[in-house]
Amino acid sequence: MQALYKAWFVDFEPFGGVRPSSWNDTNIYAIANIIYGAPFASKLFNTDGLGKPIIRIRDLKEQAFVTFTTEEHPKGHLIQPGDIVVGMDGEFRPYIWGNEPAWLNQRVCIFESNRPQGKAFVLYTIKPLLNKIEQTQVATTVIHIGKKDFDAFEIILPDEATLDSFDSITAPMIEQIVNNRLQNKRLAVLRDTLLPKLMSGELDV
Repeated sequence: MQALYKAWFVDFEPFGGVRPSSWNDTNIYAIANIIYGAPFASKLFNTDGLGKPIIRIRDLKEQAFVTFTTEEHPKGHLIQPGDIVVGMDGEFRPYIWGNEPAWLNQRVCIFESNRPQGKAFVLYTIKPLLNKIEQTQVATTVIHIGKKDFDAFEIILPDEATLDSFDSITAPMIEQIVNNRLQNKRLAVLRDTLLPKLMSGELDV
């Protein structure tokens, strides 16, 4: 997907190496809506599986459920499989969410594609923009990103026909990635449930 994105929207290979004149310069909101996590109360966090899982920045890489909360925040938003999730402190990497629904904690956000099949285009459009902010920020402790930075994101918006063609190729890839990750998570849970029983002899192979 990344190679295809670069060929089409950076090197303009299908268009003779020249950016089509019909493509417009615009902002990130032309392709995505940004959803911010809610400030859940940490005193209600638990590691006993009570309530629903809540995703913090530290959980994004492994996409594992470590922390849960019984709180139902009025501004809470559940991350869904296939969402593009970004941490807003420390490092700014976009992740395709490949686990079950979970609460979105503060300082974590979702870039929700305005096009139903357009997640890959959003993913590879924001990736270099986020990286640029990460590389240029100077901070004494932890670097941060926020709405002001997102508002300044400038993108090139291709025509609808080109986007439709790109989406038709990449949407099945995104779906396969998500399905594979969900299956891996379920298999890991099954392994962790069965292995102690096999080791103890409770189950006979």
